[in-house]
Amino acid sequence: MGQGATASSLTAVNGAVMIDDTAAHTGSFMAIQAIGGAAAVINNSGTTSNIDDFDATITLDSGQTIYGRFSQITLSSGKVLAYKR
Repeated sequence: MGQGATASSLTAVNGAVMIDDTAAHTGSFMAIQAIGGAAAVINNSGTTSNIDDFDATITLDSGQTIYGRFSQITLSSGKVLAYKR
């Protein structure tokens, strides 16, 4: 497991935040999952993560999940669950 990770934190026991707007949301997140039956577009200029070369806007189809360490998440469109670390 990664630094500071525990088995319980990897199972979303810490909950999630539903994001469905274009405001910047800050926190300590471990995954982003698109929900709501439509694609979600993650705006790279408003999202801070530990993903190398995260320099393009990413589109997640409904149900898809991206994993990493996110401290700020900004959407261009859609709806996601941001899972807390």
